Amino acid sequence: MATKIDWNLPEGVEEILPPKAMKVEKLRRKLIDLYVSSGYEFILPPLIEFSETLGGEAHEELSSYAFTFEDELSGKNLSIRPDISEQASRIDAYRIESIKPVRLCYAGDVVKNKISPIHRSRTTIQVGAEIYGDHSMDADLESIQLMIKSLINLGIDTITLSLGHAGLISLVMEELGKNNLSHIQDIEAALSRKSQSDIRALNNKDLTEDQINLLLDLCNLYGKKEIIDSAHKKLKILGKEAKDYLSYLERVVENLDLDERVKIHIDLGEVHGFRYHNGIVFSAFIENAGYCLSKGGRYDGLSKVENLPRSAVGFDLDLLAVVNFANIP
Repeated sequence: MATKIDWNLPEGVEEILPPKAMKVEKLRRKLIDLYVSSGYEFILPPLIEFSETLGGEAHEELSSYAFTFEDELSGKNLSIRPDISEQASRIDAYRIESIKPVRLCYAGDVVKNKISPIHRSRTTIQVGAEIYGDHSMDADLESIQLMIKSLINLGIDTITLSLGHAGLISLVMEELGKNNLSHIQDIEAALSRKSQSDIRALNNKDLTEDQINLLLDLCNLYGKKEIIDSAHKKLKILGKEAKDYLSYLERVVENLDLDERVKIHIDLGEVHGFRYHNGIVFSAFIENAGYCLSKGGRYDGLSKVENLPRSAVGFDLDLLAVVNFANIP
């Protein structure tokens, strides 16, 4: 007797039907046309790669999201990509010979073994743009403004641009690490929730009073751009490096060319991606969405020359998360 086939899709896997499918394709095409016309070269990385090329020291958590299996041809493990930005970094480092700045853009399916809290899916379409080999503020400004332009071109306006600096979080974690803490993830989670009660509950976990106060201050350092002035005073304990990060953030805010459709929000306690990013971090929100529509930041790409970091900045967006808010004919 033949086994009855289950025609249902696995949990967290969806297929996109008309007319939504055509809308998604229009959005994808509109974004790629924008990036190419802005000087970015389009790439199509493969859906699978050797597992060892995903994650690594730069983004170690990435590999934990990947479906992995053994390749019968090579005997090595292969992974289905959970992210394209790191593939773009590999292409810049090992497929493009120029050490001059390189601009790449991409769009493609990504698959994760964990369900996204945004749209309850393990599959989506990731679209993004990256700049490699340019560590200037101009590159940071270009990336931020292109992210905003991406959303505006899709008919999304009244955007909140959230800005922070991953270096500040790294300094805080370095300060706390002096205590040889084993519960650093609890601290990250408390900061992420901006929960003062959770932070105070950490008081019995080998943190000094000054360190608890530092975390409480960081938890409250969000709001309009004037919050940076307050941060200069409250984060003095972190030294000159923190002052430099804050001054850089101030200059970025001053030099952004944005219109009245975009409101700037500063969040100095943003912990998302701080292990991966090492400079400016940014994300875009709208009022009727409970999650960011796009996010990005400054990070180290893969080195083209041994022991010489390849500075990079870029952003990506989840097309299936954006499609419900886009307004195009």
